[in-house]
Amino acid sequence: MSRRQILRMASNLGVVGSAGCAAPRITEGGRRNGGGGGAGNPEDDASATIDGGRDYDVVQIPEDYETIQAGVDAASAGDLVLVAPGTYAEEVVVSTPGVTVRGRDRNEVVLDGGFRRRNAIEVTADGVAIENLTGRFYRGTGFYWSGVEGFRGSFLTAYNNGYYGIYAYDSRDGRFEHSYASGHPDAGFYLGRNRPYDAVISDVVAEYNAIGYSGTSTGGSLTVRDSVWRYNKVGIFPNTLDRADPPQRSSRLVGNQVYANNEAGAPALSSYPLIGMGILLWGGSDNIVAGNRVHDHDHFGIVVHPHVVESSGNEIRNNRVDGSDRADLALGRPAGEGNSFHDNEFVTSLPPNIESDGIGGSTEVTDVFTALERRAETGDFPAGDWRDQPVPGDQPSMPDPKASPRSAERATSWETTEAQTDGYGMA
Repeated sequence: MSRRQILRMASNLGVVGSAGCAAPRITEGGRRNGGGGGAGNPEDDASATIDGGRDYDVVQIPEDYETIQAGVDAASAGDLVLVAPGTYAEEVVVSTPGVTVRGRDRNEVVLDGGFRRRNAIEVTADGVAIENLTGRFYRGTGFYWSGVEGFRGSFLTAYNNGYYGIYAYDSRDGRFEHSYASGHPDAGFYLGRNRPYDAVISDVVAEYNAIGYSGTSTGGSLTVRDSVWRYNKVGIFPNTLDRADPPQRSSRLVGNQVYANNEAGAPALSSYPLIGMGILLWGGSDNIVAGNRVHDHDHFGIVVHPHVVESSGNEIRNNRVDGSDRADLALGRPAGEGNSFHDNEFVTSLPPNIESDGIGGSTEVTDVFTALERRAETGDFPAGDWRDQPVPGDQPSMPDPKASPRSAERATSWETTEAQTDGYGMA
């Protein structure tokens, strides 16, 4: 029995209010007073009922609680926190497992950091879904899961935040889908510091970030697919940054459109002096890069290069790559064992015969990375301000924001009538 059924029973028995009169709601932590609308209105109530068989409550913002944080704090596992259109100057922390936080309109429900708050929504509990919202102007990250089992971000927009857009750290069993991220000095989308991750990123768009997707020291049943990565400095970036965690290994990058990642004006951190590359495996091993369309990069289309550790065992196949100034396909030195380039459509490569005799790599590739590092050391590496990046237009909203919640895990996805990638060059 839900909390609202209990309240109804109490009301009928005369415990709450009096017969024929609306009972005032309790005031606590942002709870609104009054008897009309919200959870007290049967027409708006989507809580569990005997007839309907639902097993969750809907906590409505601002009808039930004035702030998203107050609504989240009141929610129990399985509940839906449904947020009305408006601009919310909040930093929300979700610490209750199994909650869904959802906007009624993706473009009209906006969490605004005012360039001083830290993160829009931070999740520290398992099985939490965040859906159909926009997060902007935070000093840290838009939407953030940390140390959780089970996560999902669907129909999210994150733009012009000071670090990441949509981010999961030290987590597993999750999905990012139907989402957009732009204007971040680190990555638009990030999955990092765990393996196996058991995660999927699909139908997303990243542009005007330092990196479109970053996967640091992660992998193992992790797929990035059917998405658009454009106008960043680097498009897709599985990587090993240090020895704090095991090296990056075993991701699948398939069916993506990756183009024109040369954006000098995109914001960037000094730790990533990288630009002009579509897909970069940087100290990554045993990855599959297949069926991607990659074009128009100032340095490399698809490149495998050592960092911290040698890159080994990567398979680069069935990609179509062209328009690269240095090389469409590239392998740097020292190269690890077992890297395989085959059945790709391309024009140029370093080494020149990369599909037949390129296992040793090329010093010309390594020279490009060395030159970029020197530019960063001298302060000559181009970077814009994350506060001044282009503001995106409206993005496709969730078709039915009143739908029952779905679990937050890799295996669970939402259907959509309009793909996030429509209009962004996805073939």
